[in-house]
Parts: sequence; C-alpha cells; structure tokens
Amino acid sequence: MIQQAFWIPQPPGAWAWGTTVGALMGLSAGAVLTAAIIPVLRRAGVIDVPVGRSLHAGPVPRGGGCALVLAAVIAVGAGLAGAMAGGPMVRSGRLIEVLSAGLSTILALAILGLGDDLYTLPIKGRLIAQAILGAGLALLTTSITGAPLWLVIPLGAGAVAMVNATNFMDGANGVAAGHALVAAAYYAHVALSVGIPGLALVMAGLGGAVAGFLPFNAPRARVFLGDSGSYALGAAWSFGAALCLASGVPLLVAVAPLLILATDTGLTLWRRARSGQRWYEPHREHVYQRLVAAGWPHWAVALLVGACAAACSAVALASWQGPGGRVAWAPGVIGMLVVLACYMSLPSLVGAARHERQGYSGQGGSSPRGGVPEDGGQG
Repeated sequence: MIQQAFWIPQPPGAWAWGTTVGALMGLSAGAVLTAAIIPVLRRAGVIDVPVGRSLHAGPVPRGGGCALVLAAVIAVGAGLAGAMAGGPMVRSGRLIEVLSAGLSTILALAILGLGDDLYTLPIKGRLIAQAILGAGLALLTTSITGAPLWLVIPLGAGAVAMVNATNFMDGANGVAAGHALVAAAYYAHVALSVGIPGLALVMAGLGGAVAGFLPFNAPRARVFLGDSGSYALGAAWSFGAALCLASGVPLLVAVAPLLILATDTGLTLWRRARSGQRWYEPHREHVYQRLVAAGWPHWAVALLVGACAAACSAVALASWQGPGGRVAWAPGVIGMLVVLACYMSLPSLVGAARHERQGYSGQGGSSPRGGVPEDGGQG
C-alpha cells in the first residue's frame, strides 16, 4: 500500500502551484547558469574532442550538467517556497527526507561524473563508486518508505544500471535532455497523484532546469551535459523509480519512461557481448547512433527518443487505475513492447530503404544523403 505519510495537508492546488514555481525557476536558472558556464568550461579546457566514434565534428565544452544541477537545487527551493505560500504547512519530516534524499543523490552522482569529466576515472573505480552511491540511494529509499530491507539489492543494482544507461544514451544533441523533459514531467505527475510532493518538487525543478539547458544542447550543441549531467539525470530517474516502487506504485508505472533507455542500452550491449566484442568499450551501435549515421539529424533522433518515452508513459497511465488501483498488465505490457519493438527495428528499416534508394540511384536517380556528423553529440 502506498505510504500516505508523505502527504502534508495543504489547500487544494498548493503543491501544483509549488511545482509550477519550481519548474519556472528551473527554466530561468538553467538558461542563465548554462550560458554562464560555457566560457568557464572553455577556459578550463574541459572540452570534448571528437574521436572515431563521436557524432560531432568539432570540439565542444562538456560539463554543462554542473549548471543543470545547480539550477535544479535553486528551483526545488523556489518550489518549496511557492508551496508554502499556498497555505499553512504542517511540519513533516517525510517531505524534508524526500527532498534531502533526492537532491543528495543527484549531487553525489553529479560530483562523481564531474570527476570523470575532469580526470577520466578508471572504469572499475567508477563502477565501485556507483555501486556505493546506488546502495546509499536504496537505503535512503527503504528508510523513508518503510519498505523491506531486501529491496536494497535490486534498487541499488537498478540505480547503477540506470546511471550508466543514461550516460550511454547521451551521445547525440538533445537525446538525453529531451528524454529528461518527458521523464521529469511524468514522475512529477505520478508523485502528485500518489501523494509524494517532495518527489514532485524535485522532478519539477529538474525538468525546468533541463528545459533551460536544452537550447544550448540542441539542435546545435554549444555545450554537452558531460558525465556530470548524465550521471545526475540517471540518479534522478533511479531515485524517482525507486521511491515510487518502494511506496507501492506498480512496477510498470514506476519505470515506464525509462524503458527506452534500458532497452536500447541493454539490447545493444547484449548484441556486442554475444558477438564476442568487449561490451564496455566505446562504440556507435546504439539505435540512436545508427540512425544519425544513416543520415537522420540529431534533432529528429532526440524527438524520436522523447516520443517513445512519452508513448510508454501514456500506456502506463492508461493501464493504471490510480493510487491503490490495479494495473491492466496485459495491454500495458503489449503496448510498451510495440513501442520498443518499433524503435529497435528502425535502423534496419532505414537501412533497407536507403539500400533501395541507392539501387534507384544506380539507374540514374540521385544518391541519398549520407550520415554527416553535426556539431554535437558526445558519442
């Protein structure tokens, strides 16, 4: 059963007002701080230089996630103040616990990612640190919700997986940030629906900060999230999903917007391992990377990933009867599988169409446009 202790009595609409204030503050702070950090990153030499697997053509500053995280922290504070302005608040440790756990998780992973942006940490060291922080996230979640302690293992492992999946999917302009807009809005909605306003404030503030950052990342990238940003986003999704699960939200609903990241990453790494390749080495075999290589512009790929996340989220909400209600598992699972299967099959369909056009061009038609790297995408 969902932990109703998260609720703090407030006049109707107070929490909706708080999340709105937080999102707007995040938008403003995200834009200002991102614009301010770009010259700082350039002077510090924190630059992503293209390599063989990169999808961008020129050097671009990385580490924009620092601005995003700081903007999110400011936005959460503004959102809380906005909710307080909506009416008298009743003291509740649950709200402060959720806010503190969410922000500390995001900050901790962002700092780890920043370390990798600056010093290129060894893989084993990163994984160990991620595992420790993932376990901490899981312990905080079970402590806040009163969920069984055995959940620490799957929640911690899931956090490590999601942080890395988000990082792997941050390789083309706007893909990770565009997905973040959908995921943040979704978790804010679910959190308000089930009575976890602290999570709603965190997600609204983060979503606003991402919206402020996005114009600097797509369609032309003037700055990349870097590992500081992708780790922070992965931490946010891990915290949101874990808190929802531990609070009694059905699994299908708790993970819906994350399935596109998990599926692309999981199946791609599985294919590489099966073919004898080192799955952990850099590559260009994700679906979104193959689409860019086939000639799709970065913005189109970003819209595709965001649309798939939104579609899975819509299926989850349509299958759920709300707090305390059941989930129509069969139609929900089938609907999501259809979305994910369509996404995963796109490179093959695009490749077949391209091959057919090339056949026509050999008979006097014009040759198709090849995949040309744009000035963006970390690869």
